[in-house]
Amino acid sequence: MALLTTRPEGRIYEIKVGTELLRASQIDVSLPFRFGCCKGECGMCIIRVIDGKNNLSKPTKQEQATLAQKSYDPSCRLACQCAILGDMTIETK
Repeated sequence: MALLTTRPEGRIYEIKVGTELLRASQIDVSLPFRFGCCKGECGMCIIRVIDGKNNLSKPTKQEQATLAQKSYDPSCRLACQCAILGDMTIETK
């Protein structure tokens, strides 16, 4: 299990390693993710990684394209496109 800390809430969640972040929010509805298309195209599930960016799966081509198109900060990821691999802290937008 990996620990996911969310800011600004300061809540800590235990998530099975390898679980997509957006999928984790469907299991535990208290996770504060917004979502739309679930395909990495709309950018609604944007998160900012504060600590532990190496504890996420590598960005998909779709995620890279969407982040570039929307000019998001390099610390941002899409919750529907990444899986947690270890402990991390994120900020939801």
